[in-house]
Order: sequence, then structure tokens, then C-alpha cells
Amino acid sequence: MSTVAVRWSDDVRRSYSQLIDTMLGQGAMAAAQSVSELAVQQEVWRHPLQRPVHYHPSLDPVAVYDPADYWFCGYLEENYPQIRAELDAITDPTSAGFLPVEEPLLGAGRWQQVTFYEAGHRFDDACERFPITASVIDAIPEAAAAGTGVVTLSWLYPGTRIVPHCGGTNARLRVHLGLRVPEGPRLRVGDQILTWQEGRCIVFDDSFEHEVWHDGDQPRVVLLMDVNHPDLTDARLDALLAGRQSYDARVTSFLAERGFRRIEADGEAVRADLDEGHASQVVRYLRERGARAAELRDDGTLIFDLDNEVAQ
Repeated sequence: MSTVAVRWSDDVRRSYSQLIDTMLGQGAMAAAQSVSELAVQQEVWRHPLQRPVHYHPSLDPVAVYDPADYWFCGYLEENYPQIRAELDAITDPTSAGFLPVEEPLLGAGRWQQVTFYEAGHRFDDACERFPITASVIDAIPEAAAAGTGVVTLSWLYPGTRIVPHCGGTNARLRVHLGLRVPEGPRLRVGDQILTWQEGRCIVFDDSFEHEVWHDGDQPRVVLLMDVNHPDLTDARLDALLAGRQSYDARVTSFLAERGFRRIEADGEAVRADLDEGHASQVVRYLRERGARAAELRDDGTLIFDLDNEVAQ
């Protein structure tokens, strides 16, 4: 391996990652592999299938771990019957707080989740809906208040495809507790194919390239939990915890990046008011077309609502 005299920044890793993901998205597998191997040669990462933007080179590139090595896996499995019973009381996921996953990773199908924790922030609404599950999660500080990732119930519908991708950091591991596992779904992590079992945990590093297929005919539901990587030094973990954004700061960034001044929700209906710059663009676009509204549909078709007609 070559010796590189610089410490690569997150921007360099992000650029490599975006290029590789674009190649994969266009089906250029050989080209993507070549760029991944070049990145390893340049010591951007240590493994061509592990490509996080926020990277800790001191952590060994291991894709899949033994659940028996982690106390909380046995604890989750012991509590599986209670968690499963609470889940089985749900007849309509949407009414129980499940929402579409907002990541651009869905190649096909439908994927919903309920979020209990994100970067140490506890979502009280979810915890009140699933008090038994929440009490189990709260007893695992590595994932809950002292965690840097997310804890969710992940509901994957038949026919769903989650495209190959790498998680953002190798500073944590991902745990899945199988809750409802029909025939059909499977998970690739690195070069390994995994399947879920009801009442059992799997542990993997999601900064490795991974993807999911659900070829069955019933929903797959898992409790998904990020935990701090056990090999992080205390100093590094303290730095990560200190660097967590507050919930208000994350919402502020979300609004600012999208030009929103105000957002409000009434059930599933959402209204957003734009800042002056984005609002001016909207007015100009509509005036140029002589329209009062525009709609971008799921298939990518743009529809203009004119004074007395609708035009594509």
C-alpha cells in the first residue's frame, strides 16, 4: 500500500463515494470497483466495500460481527416475546406512527419506520405508542441517550428493494432484532449474504456496502439499533458525543437547506412557506408558464395548473 502524506478530509471521501455510487447507479460495476480499489491504494479507506464519509482508520474493517459478543443482543432476544406481542397489536402501521423512510435508497417497493432515538434525542411520541419496546431500548445506553445513531422499528413491504449503499460512519455498528421474518427477504453486507430469524439478532457494520431484497409476500419487521463501536477509544467516543447536533439544530439545518421559513403539518397534509429567494423563483417559474401551480408527480412528470386547464 502506498504512503500518502496527507490526512484525507471528509470532502475527499464524499467525492469518492458520490462517484462510486453514481457508477453503481448506472450499472458500471467494473468501473466502480476500480475506483474503490484506487481509493484503498490512496489510503482513503482500508477496504473497497467500506466507504463511509466520516472514517476512523484505526477501526478494523470487519463487515459482520458475532452477536454473542455483545450483552445487549442477548438482552434483546430475551425480550423478543414482549416486543413481538406489542408489534402484533398493530393492524395499521400508518395509524401506529409508521412513516415512509426519507432516504433516497428505495429502488422499488415501500419502506416505513417508527423512530425512537436519533443521535441521543428521544422521540416521546414513538415511545408512548410502544412503551414496552421503548423500555427495552432505554436500558441500552449505547444505543439510546448515549448513542450517536438511530433506533427504529423498520417495516419492509414485499417487493421492496433497497439499493447498494454505505452508511455514513464506521464509528458504530448496526443491530437488527428479527420480529416478523417471512420467507424471501435477505441482506448483503460486503460480500456476505445474511437472513433474519425471528427473535435473533444480527450485527454488522453498515459503513460496508449493503443492500436488501424482499422477494417474499409478507412484511418483514425488525428492531434496528445503532450502537457505538466497541473499539472506539474513550477520547474518540467523548468527541463524537460532544459533536452531536441538538434536535433543534438538525431541524434548523433542514429548513435552511431547503429554503423553508415555516412548516406545519395537519395529519398527513403539509404546508411550507419559502424564504424570499426561493419564493421569488417560484413566482418567476409560474409567471413564465402562465400558471398558478406546478406539480412534480412520482413518475417525474411536471404538471402545470393553468387558469382554466391543466397542461403537461
